[in-house]
Amino acid sequence: MGSLASAVAPDAQATQKHVDHHPPLEDLSDVLKGQRAQYAQALTLIEKRQWHKLGTLKQQLETYPLAPYLDYAELIGTMHIKRRGEITAFLEKNAGSVLAQRLRSTWLNYLAKRAQWSNFLLYYAPEEASTARQCQYQLAKYHRDNRADAMAAGLDLWIEGQSQPRQCDSLFRVLINTGAIQDHHAWQRFNLALLNHNRSLARYTRRFMTQAETRKRADLYYNLDRHPHTVRQVAHRLDESDHATNIMGQALRRLARVNPLEAEKYWPLWKEKLASDPSATAEFISALVKALIKSGNPAEADVYLEEYAQIINQVSDGDLLEWRIRHALRAQQWSDVQLWITRLTPERQQRSEWRYWLIRSLQNLPPADVDVIQKLAKELAKERDFYGFVISEKLQQPYRYNHHPVSIPPATLKEVAALPALKRARELYSHGMTLEANREWHVATKEFGNNEWLAAATLAARWGWHSRAIIAMAQAKYWDDIVIRFPLVYEKLLSKAAASNRIEPQMLFAIARQESAFERDAVSRAGAVGLLQLMPATAKATAKTFNIPYRGRNQLRAVETNVPIGSRYFKSLAERFHNNRILAAAAYNAGPERVSKWLSKSAGTQPFDIWIELIPFTETRGYVKNVLMYATIYGHRLGAENRILETHEREQLL
Repeated sequence: MGSLASAVAPDAQATQKHVDHHPPLEDLSDVLKGQRAQYAQALTLIEKRQWHKLGTLKQQLETYPLAPYLDYAELIGTMHIKRRGEITAFLEKNAGSVLAQRLRSTWLNYLAKRAQWSNFLLYYAPEEASTARQCQYQLAKYHRDNRADAMAAGLDLWIEGQSQPRQCDSLFRVLINTGAIQDHHAWQRFNLALLNHNRSLARYTRRFMTQAETRKRADLYYNLDRHPHTVRQVAHRLDESDHATNIMGQALRRLARVNPLEAEKYWPLWKEKLASDPSATAEFISALVKALIKSGNPAEADVYLEEYAQIINQVSDGDLLEWRIRHALRAQQWSDVQLWITRLTPERQQRSEWRYWLIRSLQNLPPADVDVIQKLAKELAKERDFYGFVISEKLQQPYRYNHHPVSIPPATLKEVAALPALKRARELYSHGMTLEANREWHVATKEFGNNEWLAAATLAARWGWHSRAIIAMAQAKYWDDIVIRFPLVYEKLLSKAAASNRIEPQMLFAIARQESAFERDAVSRAGAVGLLQLMPATAKATAKTFNIPYRGRNQLRAVETNVPIGSRYFKSLAERFHNNRILAAAAYNAGPERVSKWLSKSAGTQPFDIWIELIPFTETRGYVKNVLMYATIYGHRLGAENRILETHEREQLL
């Protein structure tokens, strides 16, 4: 209920300049303005649980897109078995909607808690059921005398390689108490648990084994998983089953990481069995190749890599080959760089990064064919990305921004704008209810084709909902409208923060674009909050150091707090790394201590491009490239025409 009632209206978007202005599809009518105000009043009534007054207000909001949210809130707040008829009517009227699914879920929890199993079976929807809900459903069947089917399905839910939700406990107790779990069921789950690296579950599952031979075999597998170096002693004791093959494959992969030469000895004995599973083969070869190279046996590793390149490309889409290229870059072994680029799939070879490194390898391998290099460089310079900008700089030619505004027929825009779920999404966003708005957006767009995505992007941009506009353009794979994809949002605020910290404003725009796509309420899995995605501990320390008013985590959702703290934090990183934006951007993403550690390892021997390409974290590697590229595009949008890198950033060895 709190998410409905505690909505906060978003700040008015800062006035934009140098922006291709999209006029709104229609000015907000007085009716819609009034309805928005009344809806805000309704949220207050819901918070106070004043249902009678809400009923009166609901009558005035029957035509408002968010009217179902008020019905939903009342049904949730007053849920009772006596209201079953109203709940049924709501589910039928709003079938397929976000609210119907959420109401059904809450209602089923209500029924399960009160052991209302007959009603539970009536309202259960298999297409919406999570594992927890499936367990409740089978328990309901069991209590309504459909025991054989319930126990068979319950066993299927029990035989998994991970712990199941607590809602399954009651069903599983039935299985245990009735003796339904047989020796072979326990053996299946034991193997799945080991393959899922869940040894505690494997130990738990062993207690259900009733045959001495099964327990003996389980102990053998368990010890092999714990101590893969014992493969010599136990290999001949394994049977020919798929279970044995899978466990041995996992043991060999783990052994390869710590003792590749030992793992090599057993590979010929098992590769035929593992050949039926290309992913198992690719995983073993990947572990073996990396370990051999790290232990000083690159020639031996490359034999395996060459032999299994096709499977590696098929299963992992070339990730191991890219790892091998980066290893060659570390030592600047340009012939190896070139060789392994040619082993990538044709699609990967066409990516800008590998086109760039092919050019660099050709430049460093005599005799350098200047004409070929020049031709490849000019083609790459046509790209609007990090490598296209870097190569353009080397060619001393202007960057190609390739701006081609999207054009959508008015009829398509009107059709998409009229979708009920999209109307609800727009209104929820206008009330600052971003999470709910995103859910409705997902429902509205799940069946979209390219034209609908482009229409949605255009609409979202006009509404000031830039995170969805950016996502919609990506879904449509339309990259060339840089006005929609790189909006000038919060320009006044970001420019002021940049000026006070002596930072280029385009850097702050770039960080906001990369971090949150301008979604002020964004929260990452790691807990970073707001426009510039600040960790609360970092925000607290930065605010304290630089005397910036700050009370706590919730303030980070306000751009007026987030931007001053985030911009000052970035400035501190820039100062720490001598105004090198490559290092400051890497530190903003991965932390300054990690960047210092990486610099210590490279010891000032690597050109900027190699150092970036060798950043150990895939996320940070992409982050640095994106931020520098985005800053260049934003410089163009702001009329600054800055360069992708300053002279000292290009020339400094890292």
